[in-house]
Amino acid sequence: MRTEQVRIIIANSEEKTMTMGTYYDNSSGRRKFLQQSGLVLLAPYLSLPKNPVARFIPTLPRREDFLIKDASILSMDKEIGEMQNGDILIRNGRIEAIGKKLEHSSAKTISAKGKIALPGFVETHWHIWTSLLRSMATASPGEGYFETTRNFGPYFTPEDMYWATMLSGMEALYSGITTLHDWSHNVRSKAHAEASIRALGDLGIRGRYSAGAASGQDGEEMVDLDLLRQLQENWSGYSTESLLHLGMAWRGIGGHPGIDSKAKVGMKELEIARGLGLPVSVHASAPEILQRLLEENLLGPDMQLVHGMGASQAEIGQMTEKGASLSISPFSELRIGYGFPPILESLKAGTPLGLSVDTTTLTGNADMFAIMKTMLNLATALKEDEFATDAVRVLEMATIEGAKTLGLDQETGSLSKGKKADLILINTESPNMGFMTHIPSLLVEAAQPSNVSSVWVDGRLLRHEGKFLGLDEKEIYAKCRESFYSLNKKVDG
Repeated sequence: MRTEQVRIIIANSEEKTMTMGTYYDNSSGRRKFLQQSGLVLLAPYLSLPKNPVARFIPTLPRREDFLIKDASILSMDKEIGEMQNGDILIRNGRIEAIGKKLEHSSAKTISAKGKIALPGFVETHWHIWTSLLRSMATASPGEGYFETTRNFGPYFTPEDMYWATMLSGMEALYSGITTLHDWSHNVRSKAHAEASIRALGDLGIRGRYSAGAASGQDGEEMVDLDLLRQLQENWSGYSTESLLHLGMAWRGIGGHPGIDSKAKVGMKELEIARGLGLPVSVHASAPEILQRLLEENLLGPDMQLVHGMGASQAEIGQMTEKGASLSISPFSELRIGYGFPPILESLKAGTPLGLSVDTTTLTGNADMFAIMKTMLNLATALKEDEFATDAVRVLEMATIEGAKTLGLDQETGSLSKGKKADLILINTESPNMGFMTHIPSLLVEAAQPSNVSSVWVDGRLLRHEGKFLGLDEKEIYAKCRESFYSLNKKVDG
């Protein structure tokens, strides 16, 4: 029997109870020794590989019924709108009712007086594994973002992927992000992919995991399409509660006319992904990339483009007509020198827009409030018009419209009856806010992650009164530090 042990939780869907136990692996197979526990551990994996990645598993809160009282509600649902002194009833992981003076005898009551309730933010494109390389893209030539990720990427182990994802997911919840898109472009093996997916599940966050190539992989080398098929075939074992869905992080077909060898590889990858019914996301960081995709008639409702740099109004219009969506990451686009994303063109075309962290190697952090503020200011600066757009429109990008770019707008992105209970409370009693004025503008222009008081995902209260519930922050920081030092030694050695 191996000495390494990994604690797991297995959900009994029939009895709707949870059991805690210890998982052992030996040469003759796997055995699970279970004992009853009053704690709920969110790790929705019914089957584990024979060589599991050693990991910290948080003891996350039990899903409960909640009655949030006396909130200033910004629903992002046009039929509900804003509501002062409103209540939200959460039952069985969903929003059962929104109104005034709601009552429920068995629900846990949370006072939200002086707080703003709104849907959790939806992040739409994030290279999560690069969080271990935070702020390492320097101003020196040869030490930028691409060089840094190429240098470090090949040395990442599955454990490094796991801890990087834990750190990013924890920062997401800190910033009020309840849904994220892990655009994984360092998939070096099945174990690497599984480690990232497990961490997302252990955090209890909603999102998409998009599997792609490995950092530094030659463009003429096919991504591991067998791995993509295996993940798809076994996805119910990775996300039994349907918090996560699978996508493909596609490298595209390049930006030059004619079908060269890289384009053939890209075409094959897209064919496989669409054959599996997977949504596809692709970088369009230069104008010729979108041109090429339009020429080859490859755009569709299943495709999300990222950046859209240099795209003309006509191209953005065609992209929108094809049903494709766009994810914009203003911090990284400005920081890396790409220029200005096509904000005005997309607003004019009615393109579904989502907001992106991209990579904290460049952006430093995952502050969705700062991203929204930057989007608002860029729009007004580019048009030289103070009223080019408004805070409500930018909040839509961070919530319901971001959800639409990921195909999740029927589940999350607004506070609507029947939708998943993914929501946050913002405390206004702080020096940077003080009290409530115009709520949408206050959220976009004044709020910060430190104002996020409570966070629910799928009806689970994961943060409350500014504190994580079930996550050992110091343990995660320590493990990430170990991974970083180990990676440094490998790169320097």
